[in-house]
Amino acid sequence: MNTPLNTLWISIFVLTATLVSPPEAIAFGGAPGGPFSNGSYFSNEGTFSAVIRGENLAGVLQFSTTGGAGPVPLAGQQAIGPFQTYDVAVDALGGLGSTGVATIYYDGDTFAGNSQGAYNPAASTIAVNFQANIAGQGQQDVQILQAVIDPATGLPHAYQATRRYLYFDSVYFNGFAECEASDAFPNQKFAGSGEAELQFLDFSSGTPALVAQRLSLSVTGVRLSNVASSFATRNVTPPSVNSLSVLQQ
Repeated sequence: MNTPLNTLWISIFVLTATLVSPPEAIAFGGAPGGPFSNGSYFSNEGTFSAVIRGENLAGVLQFSTTGGAGPVPLAGQQAIGPFQTYDVAVDALGGLGSTGVATIYYDGDTFAGNSQGAYNPAASTIAVNFQANIAGQGQQDVQILQAVIDPATGLPHAYQATRRYLYFDSVYFNGFAECEASDAFPNQKFAGSGEAELQFLDFSSGTPALVAQRLSLSVTGVRLSNVASSFATRNVTPPSVNSLSVLQQ
């Protein structure tokens, strides 16, 4: 015969047995990687935000990773002919679009460009890359002239091109970092270090010369979502110089 006291002890025993049941019976915090989980694993796909720092350098990156063809394109209109467009839904197509954007601040200048990320869940690593630039003079074609001396007078009587420089003037950043990912309930963080290269043209000698400087940088970031986003792509062009000799007839 059960007394009220016995009934109470039985209820406490059942509750205790339930609380100490194996994890299969009660998944604490919900499914792994979910908003209420212990962060035991995350999807290959996701959108991430990162902050980069270096000497006289700071920047913000936002990029996507994916296990498939890539993020879908941005919604909007896409051209199908000279005078025709059609609306593209966000989920209409797959495998298109940029994987990220980059904004870099260095020595008082602002560089804008693109970024990419690759997540390796087996090694818990995230590789980060970015490219950004600011415009200079753009594409230029410069010829170096040399005086032609008149033998009779010893004075120049004409000028002829002896060398030609084809160059593209911009200031360009290209960087990368290898980061370790860690689960920080209820989110995922990553941190690491890498290197950036600053490229620009130097005109101090009178003719353009390509100069490159390397800077160490650190990266810290966090996962924003488990869905790959699509970003607008910017045209980023590094500086370049081609020097040509002009043959004389």
